[in-house]
Amino acid sequence: MSSTRRSSPTPTELIDWLSAEDLLELDWDFPEDGDLNEAGMDEETVQRIIAALEDEYGVILENGEIAVGKKITPLDIVRMIRES
Repeated sequence: MSSTRRSSPTPTELIDWLSAEDLLELDWDFPEDGDLNEAGMDEETVQRIIAALEDEYGVILENGEIAVGKKITPLDIVRMIRES
């Protein structure tokens, strides 16, 4: 994982980043409003994604913002990054 802090990505950039960082394998055409839980996100993946987002984008996420069983999309994550 990279340690450089970047500005907020677009949803498409986030999808590409999740795949490039081996956090979640997403097809190139994964929709911006697609449910990441349905794409295979499990509890371990959630923890890895949160740690990577905090490192890459310098955000602090609240407990439960990203969780297994709670619909979360790339659009939602981009919103969280922008609002933090």
